[in-house]
Amino acid sequence: MDGTAAQPGLTCQPYGHRRSLVWRKLISSVDADDLRQLLAQCSLGNRRAFESLYRQVSGHLFAVALRCMGHRDQAEDVLQEAFVRIWNSASQYDANLSAPMTWMVSITRNKAIDQLRKHREDPLTDEQAQALFDQAPSAHEQLESHRDANALQRCLDTLEGMQRQSIITAYFHGASHGDLVTQLAAPLGTVKSWIRRGMERLRRCLES
Repeated sequence: MDGTAAQPGLTCQPYGHRRSLVWRKLISSVDADDLRQLLAQCSLGNRRAFESLYRQVSGHLFAVALRCMGHRDQAEDVLQEAFVRIWNSASQYDANLSAPMTWMVSITRNKAIDQLRKHREDPLTDEQAQALFDQAPSAHEQLESHRDANALQRCLDTLEGMQRQSIITAYFHGASHGDLVTQLAAPLGTVKSWIRRGMERLRRCLES
């Protein structure tokens, strides 16, 4: 923990990395089923599942904490507290209310707000906390998102029919593997193969 400062609310990644960010968003959407299963196992006290969950999401949650806190050492403290809460509250996660990553990000932000309130001479009001974590994109971020969207659409158009349909249904409509089996009238192994091969082609296209 070196206490290195990072400016809250600013993105530090250069544009050259943004297409890889789009790729990681696609991966995370397809892996939502895995996260739900890991949380279910955590609710039963499965520590191996918790270790696997930590490996999969800690990087993303740390980035959220760092953006909120502005210092690595404080962000690490927030991350630790967030995972304690995730472990203790896994049984309270409801897949019908939110995606697993959304739920865990919310816990992380709430822990960051708690820390900021503790360490301020004048405690944050609810209005200040809401303003602090306002996720509305800047004009620059909107422009970059538009460019990312164009690149993603171009690469999607290169996929074969069922690969494209399965990925769009999973990503844009939030369908699980089970949903895809029903909607596409195909065996689970076939659906997973379409997604795996399509995602590999998307990755190569987005990184080109």
